[in-house]
Amino acid sequence: MEKISRYLLVFIAILTLAIILPKLYWMAFEKPVRKPFILYSCINDDFMIHRISEKTWEDTKGNQFTREKYEKKLPLMFEKQLITSGSMPDSIKGIALDMRTISKEKSFFRLKANEIDAPAPGLYPLFESQSGRAKIELPEDFFRITWRIDFIDAATNKVLEEKSQLFSAALFQKGFSFPAKKISGISTPRKSVDEGYFIVDSKDRLFHLKMIKGNPYVKQIDIPEGLKFSHISCVDFKNKDFYAYLFSDKNEIYILTQDDYQLIKWPVEGFDASNRDLKIFGDLFNYTVIIEAEDHTKAIALNSDYQVVKTYTETWKLKEEQPEGKIFTSLFPAQVSMTSDNSKFIRFYFSLSEGFKWIFLNLLLMAFHFIWLYRRKVKLKNHLADMGIVAVSGIFGFIAVHFFPNKFFD
Repeated sequence: MEKISRYLLVFIAILTLAIILPKLYWMAFEKPVRKPFILYSCINDDFMIHRISEKTWEDTKGNQFTREKYEKKLPLMFEKQLITSGSMPDSIKGIALDMRTISKEKSFFRLKANEIDAPAPGLYPLFESQSGRAKIELPEDFFRITWRIDFIDAATNKVLEEKSQLFSAALFQKGFSFPAKKISGISTPRKSVDEGYFIVDSKDRLFHLKMIKGNPYVKQIDIPEGLKFSHISCVDFKNKDFYAYLFSDKNEIYILTQDDYQLIKWPVEGFDASNRDLKIFGDLFNYTVIIEAEDHTKAIALNSDYQVVKTYTETWKLKEEQPEGKIFTSLFPAQVSMTSDNSKFIRFYFSLSEGFKWIFLNLLLMAFHFIWLYRRKVKLKNHLADMGIVAVSGIFGFIAVHFFPNKFFD
């Protein structure tokens, strides 16, 4: 029993060291990549690149600009500065500009990978969409969807049976199949209007649910057969062109237009929701779609008809390919973490080091351990398990077996 306890302590020590040592190493030696800020210019029909760390502004051809000239190339982004300096154009491409139009058409959206692999709330507030009030107010109850939709009073924690039956019947009559796979909406009163929730049922069909003067509004949305959504992000843009960005399980990007419920697929390639971040800047003429990966940034410019007008990609070395990364893969056979940049769940994340350079250090440590045992004149066959632990786990196992020495055969 004592031997089992000892090996259990060794295992815990190895796991702990595999978490702490790599983290300390990267804290000391990692050189974060400063990703460039990229926007599409409607003035020269090219991407403008701001390299924050170098404090430079340029286009894709390498032409350098001062900060002032850079801002003039992006008048719909820096309109306040250009108005202040008196250099804001009156029109662009024959379209007269005013602050109201610029502000209405400007939008920004960001989706990080860890927002998709994240815990979902169990309860949601359903706001009144036509309350007649100037501000949206939080309701006194919250809903959940299991075998039906339940509304629960927040003060008493009791199910509001009449309201639950009313909304459950409305969903059932529209063909909704309980339970819900995904519920997406803007669950805060800090929005201009309430458009309720978009819900994916158990058969991957898409529905729109909201409350109008206390009564349910349910709409089943036509989607292509076989299309499944992994994530839906509702938006509240001033122009009210569409309800949400929708992401399929094949990493396709869609928008759902407002009122007529048209599902439009954007011609954007290279997005992977599991490990890449997405930014979308919208203005009067274009959308700039930025896909940020660990080793590259891809920019895609779309026109107002959602057609690609230009793309730009910039790459750099992965941190494993940097000198400090190569040293890391020589020292540590693997890394364990309790957190991940691509998830909001706390769990064990295991990643094996690239290549097998760490084997040399493992063998060196095993040889050192062998010599240490030999000089102590112990029977080596009684310490084969420790030798194997060091050979497999390297520096983690070497520290662990020496911190908890094998005294049972001495």
